[in-house]
Amino acid sequence: MSELKGIPESMLIPLAAKARETLSDMPIIDDPLSVKIIKEINNSVLDTYVDWLSQLGISIRTEILDEIVINFINHANHPFIINIGCGLDTRFSRLKLTNIPWIDIDLPGSINLRKQFFNETYFYKMINKSMFDYTWIDSVKSNVHFKEDSDILIIFEGVLMYFEKEEIEALYKEIARSFDKHYLVIASEFCSKFMTKHTNHHPSVSKLSSKPLFKFGYNNVVELKNILPGNWKVVKEYNYFDRYSHRWRHLKWFKYIVFLKNRFNNKIVLIKNT
Repeated sequence: MSELKGIPESMLIPLAAKARETLSDMPIIDDPLSVKIIKEINNSVLDTYVDWLSQLGISIRTEILDEIVINFINHANHPFIINIGCGLDTRFSRLKLTNIPWIDIDLPGSINLRKQFFNETYFYKMINKSMFDYTWIDSVKSNVHFKEDSDILIIFEGVLMYFEKEEIEALYKEIARSFDKHYLVIASEFCSKFMTKHTNHHPSVSKLSSKPLFKFGYNNVVELKNILPGNWKVVKEYNYFDRYSHRWRHLKWFKYIVFLKNRFNNKIVLIKNT
């Protein structure tokens, strides 16, 4: 991996997927910045890390989360956005959210790397901490744009499936406690139980030399509700099979069979406090 200049492999899959999709004939998303970053790293990773299935799934989740972000901003009172496990995500730049308070959070090594491609601004900041180091919450609250009446959107994209149920439950509980006075929206990506048992067969993740494992997933959204703080409510679940049927090849029929739909795809869950 020396030719990748120390970039953690797990950051390459979504980056390469969005770049490949952007370069395709009829792209779901348009992300020229991902293309630019990939070219600066090494073009060969486009073929090394991304299969057609991962490219499609990541493109669809990107579209869904873009829609969630835009809708949140349009309806929020003093919107404030926190993107946890950001990697080399380009959403803040790509959606041109230049005057929206936005914080990207990831491990120190990832943020140090991110700073090679992104610059902080008056509205955009980065925090180099683990999401389980809850001092990131103090850093957020000390941000100049954070207000007592800020509405908060927290994004977990491609990260929670790598942790145990108990860890996610504790993280959610701490977030709920820390922002209990705010209107809070959580957009979290989850995989299925099937995928937690078959990470070694994942067409992209299985190629990583670090061999990470998916540890938490659910099939029925009721299972997720069991780990949510008492005042949190699932308001919507987005299943990737519901979009772009013509791109799913033989898997397109899964959307019509609930048993298969719930067990063979990721989903974005929209959660709000009440």
